[in-house]
Amino acid sequence: MRKCVTALMLAAIMMVFAGCGGGGKEPVIGDWKMTEIETMGVKVSLEEYMQSMGGDAEDMNMQLSIKEGGKFSGNIAGQEGEGTWTYKEPTLSLTADGETMDCEYKDGKLTLKVEEGGQSFSAIFEK
Repeated sequence: MRKCVTALMLAAIMMVFAGCGGGGKEPVIGDWKMTEIETMGVKVSLEEYMQSMGGDAEDMNMQLSIKEGGKFSGNIAGQEGEGTWTYKEPTLSLTADGETMDCEYKDGKLTLKVEEGGQSFSAIFEK
């Protein structure tokens, strides 16, 4: 009887760890590319947005590479930068040059809200 109870307890503990990801890597680690923009409550693909602005998607190429060990690098319209990151579900905080930007991780996407000059938009990234 005692062996049966011990086996059940071990099985339950293993299920708990499996449900928590078992200490696997953070879901935000990887290479991300901006695919959508949301502004004034309207979400469109990057291509559609840039066409409406008279440009093309490569003009606003935004990529992030979130690396293990708390480092990230990014490329925004040809300008490269790097910094550090922390993740506390659902927020990914990116810090570079003394400034921190927060992204929300939800449904496999990162959303970065930007406010500049009285305008605001959200950049949505996918792996």
